[in-house]
Amino acid sequence: MLHVGLPKTGTTYLQGLLTGHRDELRGQGVLYPFLRPGGMFHAAVEVRGSHDKFGLDPAFIAGSWAALCARAREYDGTTVISHEILGGATAAEIGDALAPLAGLEVHVVVTARDLGRQATAHWQEEVKLGDPRSFADFERDQFRADGPAAPRPHFWHAQDYRDALRRWATSVPAERVHLVVCPPTGAPLDALWRRFADALGVEPGVLDARGLDDRVNASLGTTEIALLRGVNAALDGDLSAADRTRVVKRMFAEGVLASRAGRPPRTPAPLVALLDEVTRAWLPAIEATGHPVHGELADLLPTPPPPATPHPDDVSAGDELGAAVEALSGLLVTAAGERAESATRRRR
Repeated sequence: MLHVGLPKTGTTYLQGLLTGHRDELRGQGVLYPFLRPGGMFHAAVEVRGSHDKFGLDPAFIAGSWAALCARAREYDGTTVISHEILGGATAAEIGDALAPLAGLEVHVVVTARDLGRQATAHWQEEVKLGDPRSFADFERDQFRADGPAAPRPHFWHAQDYRDALRRWATSVPAERVHLVVCPPTGAPLDALWRRFADALGVEPGVLDARGLDDRVNASLGTTEIALLRGVNAALDGDLSAADRTRVVKRMFAEGVLASRAGRPPRTPAPLVALLDEVTRAWLPAIEATGHPVHGELADLLPTPPPPATPHPDDVSAGDELGAAVEALSGLLVTAAGERAESATRRRR
């Protein structure tokens, strides 16, 4: 089974469950193969040819996809390969990815979340990767810019679950291309796992999914996003892609900034109305294709924010300054800890 995302649809949560319960899953005839730390990510990057974006050496990750496929061919049961960047694969990339699996019964799973939540999630993920643009700029350049012109804005290419289903169904029969719908806010913590397990064909009780929140992928508040945007603008390309991912995204954004309990951004009501219109056009088309759906399609309809919800860009200078001081303090503590750990290793 290929779980191909989409991005920001609980993929980190599901991959965490699969990683942490390999033995229980093997007892149910399910293999979640391990190559090395980051192995599935490397394999997906190899398929997509996106080495430069992530600062990876093509020679280092060469053969990762073939190695995963070899594990699947050797295993007498169901093998799960999962990474969200596969969701955006082109028809040619899909053909190349499936070639080493020829002769096996391949199922594909697309996970999808309502576009209202995805808009703010996509924006902050791009900011984590170095983009300095405001939400208003993203709304203009991405969310409201989909049309007949090619190429599509990245948001729509990455989040169009209808098109992801269509692209994968060009090489895999539609009845084996599944849609798993992310449950709405407030659903039980294990709801997404139960829907995914249904697509996988295992009893959800094979593992305890209640101890891991489906929001495990670090999320930022509006003040923290504003601060990070300022840092991105100040860096202005001074870091390599690899250093930006390691230092800015992982250490600063997902470490220092994510530890703050900031107010999460909500997609403004006028944009929600547009995303709702798009969703209502997609859902009948999906129903007509015969794709198995796990969960309720109605959960994909965006929910407007409560009245008087601040715009994602509405952050005061005072709040941003306070966040900057606390973030700097956090960085100093982190640097001191790393220095002490390094000194300890040298003494051993």
